[in-house]
Amino acid sequence: MLKQMRQGAKSTVVKTVLFGLLLLAMTGLALIGGQGTFRDVLKDDTVASFGREKLSAQTFDRIVHATLRQQHVKQSDAYRSGLPHKILNQKIDENIFAMAATDTGLQPDDALAAKEIKEMIAPYVEKGIPKEEVLQRIEQANGVSEGEFVSSLKAQIATDLLFKVITSGVSAPQQMIDDALKFRNEYRQGQYFHLTAENVSDIKAPADAELKSYYSSIASEYAMPEYRTLSVIVLDKKILGDAVKVSDDRLKQYYDENINDYKTPETRVIAEAVAKDQATAKAIYDAAQKNHNLKDAAKDLGSYLTPQPFTPKDLPHDLGQVAFNGKVGDILAPVEQPLGWYVLSIEKITPGVAKSFESVKADIEKDLSQDKVSEALYQKANKIDDEIGGGKSLSEVAKENNIPETVLEKIDAHGAGANGKKQNSTLPLFDKLVAAGFSLKKGAASQLIETPDGAFAIVGAKDIFPSEQQPFDKVRANVLARWMTDRELKALGEKAAKIMDRLKQGEAFDKIAAEFNQPVQTTGLIQRGEAALKAKLESNLVAALFSLDKTGQATTVTNDNSLTIIRLTDRKIQVPTDTAKKDQEDMAGVLNRDLKQDLLEQYRLSLLAKYDVHINDKLLNSMYAPKDDNDNESDAEQ
Repeated sequence: MLKQMRQGAKSTVVKTVLFGLLLLAMTGLALIGGQGTFRDVLKDDTVASFGREKLSAQTFDRIVHATLRQQHVKQSDAYRSGLPHKILNQKIDENIFAMAATDTGLQPDDALAAKEIKEMIAPYVEKGIPKEEVLQRIEQANGVSEGEFVSSLKAQIATDLLFKVITSGVSAPQQMIDDALKFRNEYRQGQYFHLTAENVSDIKAPADAELKSYYSSIASEYAMPEYRTLSVIVLDKKILGDAVKVSDDRLKQYYDENINDYKTPETRVIAEAVAKDQATAKAIYDAAQKNHNLKDAAKDLGSYLTPQPFTPKDLPHDLGQVAFNGKVGDILAPVEQPLGWYVLSIEKITPGVAKSFESVKADIEKDLSQDKVSEALYQKANKIDDEIGGGKSLSEVAKENNIPETVLEKIDAHGAGANGKKQNSTLPLFDKLVAAGFSLKKGAASQLIETPDGAFAIVGAKDIFPSEQQPFDKVRANVLARWMTDRELKALGEKAAKIMDRLKQGEAFDKIAAEFNQPVQTTGLIQRGEAALKAKLESNLVAALFSLDKTGQATTVTNDNSLTIIRLTDRKIQVPTDTAKKDQEDMAGVLNRDLKQDLLEQYRLSLLAKYDVHINDKLLNSMYAPKDDNDNESDAEQ
């Protein structure tokens, strides 16, 4: 197997796919470094586990929010579309395939990684950009060190080669290719005619007794919806007043205790020269020590990188230790890194500066007060919950605690009034509150419902107006029209059944159509899969035409107010002879890709079981439930 993998490294397919895989890997690394906005108390919870690895809620939330910022997707839209779940599945797949590659014993060496990097950056180097600068741009753009970049690349090479081994030898049989081409290039033609209400005998209107009986069987479809009057109270920061105000002394104390959090890091402008080996790097270093010009010293010996500002976290640990121990003007001794030997020149130093207390006071107050607000709201909410459990109405609780009460007068289960418009949809989680309100008995109140911004809401059912059946006299005209349509379609169905029997006995299609004074229409040659608009035929008729097995067979298609008899008159295979070879190759490519994807999917499922993958769906859903309301604040952070 390892021999096959090494041979796979020489494949042009690997080189073609590798850059895309690398970008995915780099994106993943960049995401892990993103700053999330997760504020829930889920510090030790696990979103997913695979083997010995665990993905924490905080780490995954940073990945999600970094992805949203990168793709410019609104948080509300992302949650509704299930994007966090898709991101999680992608991260799990990346991990289990990497683990499988490691278990296989596949460990690409530095030489293979360097070769792939060289080929990957070749287009940029050809444009005159030094290779070191290309790599530097990649690392800085994705927020990773050179070591992380190389490690990520090796992991992707291993995974890609593993894929090639799994799918090696997968090839669609020629018979499958031929059959698929025939299926795709099948053309059909048919004839059809319509039967309408005019083709059935006059249907007499029913007596009122019969119509009333018919109405009773469908009365629920004409019933007025149930309406309810709901009341809602929201327990948020506003109801707490000054109870959660943090004193200036406490704010200053917090600032002093966490002063390191308010310091900007030291920044150094550093020039770099990169050499292929230690001896060359030593020559550059010696020359730079003499003329105090790293750029001139690197000329003809190595590559010189334009000075860039760096903080300690921007450099690999060992390189950073060296760079941040020198002084302005120092030429630092060569340091070995995975992609060469580095000689550094310290051009400028900007010391780290602590932000003043006054400049961060508001932020500290917001953070500290948020904790007090959460605790105070939680206690208040529990107190009110107990009061309601003790028999008080929601209105009484609202009045006693000086909490505004919002009344939603006579709304349906969708939150709309009799005019069809939603009432006060600015309430947090409006749809959820309405749904909860419609599950209550009259006079009852819901449990606490937490809102996205950490507040609590309670909904109560003040009044219930049951669904009412509309009087027969009010809807008589509509019911009669529906009864007539039903009878006409039933009569048409009976006629169609007789027509189908006559066609089976060999009667002429044209002759039967003429009996009903209906013209026979002929379709053009329609290719399988052709759009109805292009075929100039309704989509249900196209589907019916391709549902028939043999020429001469017919079937019926029911429309809203008519019925169509359609039969298959011709079918042929028209594989273009002038492009037969290309079609063969294209179809083989499609089938081979599908077969490989199926095989990889089966392998993926086996890995999920092998590495005992578990997803905490309950936690995931609580973190990323769709937010239909009050999402503006979160979106503003994107």
